[in-house]
Amino acid sequence: MAVKKAAIYHFTAGSEKRPIVYQKQLHILEEFAQSLGYTVAEIFCDMSLVWSEHTEFDRFLSCADQFDALITKDFYHISKNTMQCMRTMQDLLQKGIPVHSLENGTFTFEEIPFTDPLRVATYTTHWGEPNDLKQVISVKNDIMKLFIEKKTPWILTDQYYDETERQRDGEQIHLQEMILNKDKYDLLLVHNLNDIHWRTANFCKIRETLQLDIYSLQEGFLKYRRNTQ
Repeated sequence: MAVKKAAIYHFTAGSEKRPIVYQKQLHILEEFAQSLGYTVAEIFCDMSLVWSEHTEFDRFLSCADQFDALITKDFYHISKNTMQCMRTMQDLLQKGIPVHSLENGTFTFEEIPFTDPLRVATYTTHWGEPNDLKQVISVKNDIMKLFIEKKTPWILTDQYYDETERQRDGEQIHLQEMILNKDKYDLLLVHNLNDIHWRTANFCKIRETLQLDIYSLQEGFLKYRRNTQ
């Protein structure tokens, strides 16, 4: 049987005061990779919290085809921006390199369940000043409603939207309402994943709370799978 080789990526602060902290994290990631059946071939670790200084991640991307998987602590380590994170992981997946994270599970886009009569909620966020171009929300809701009617046997159950300046805590009131009603739905439909939250860490936190499959008109079908590790 061929050996499955994994790369580990991590970043940490450049301070040398507590090197044991990130060394312990790397050891945990190595054990996680081994539990998934991978041999760790190389570790890429940036010693900075500044994204523009993550040269080791760039080096990994330049030689990613040498590995069978990427292991990381969470999706935030890929990018702080949700859509950029998803694009990077999609690119890796297209090369046959899945991303396995300790905290956020495995990243996987799958075939769209267009044949199942799923109960669907839609959600969109309008960014900017309150009531500024509010008709945009109505147009987005109509687009998602028409998509469901024309392309799927899905059942449109509810539509939610929020107006928010920066998606700060407490601004996405209707998102929280949808989360409270999550048992009513099989799937969440959005225009893009930034509608849920533009920051990767916040997106993953919301996704874990929601525990629903997500179909994005822009990015595709993101399957939710519980992390069993």
